[in-house]
Amino acid sequence: EVKSMLTLVAEKIEQKGKLEGKLEGKLEGKLEGKLEAAKRMLEKGFKIETIIDITRLPKEKIEKLMNIN
Repeated sequence: EVKSMLTLVAEKIEQKGKLEGKLEGKLEGKLEGKLEAAKRMLEKGFKIETIIDITRLPKEKIEKLMNIN
């Protein structure tokens, strides 16, 4: 009884970890896409305010991209 309960708890913890990993991966991919779009917008001469409005990225992230180029 105790062993099966511990096994169930361990399985639930493992499932939670997998879900958190998937969510983290999705969020990282979404951020990467926004950064790439912002980089291309900068190359095309978009104003920073426009890039912020479209991508919803913070000004600091966009300024960082500007310093990399």
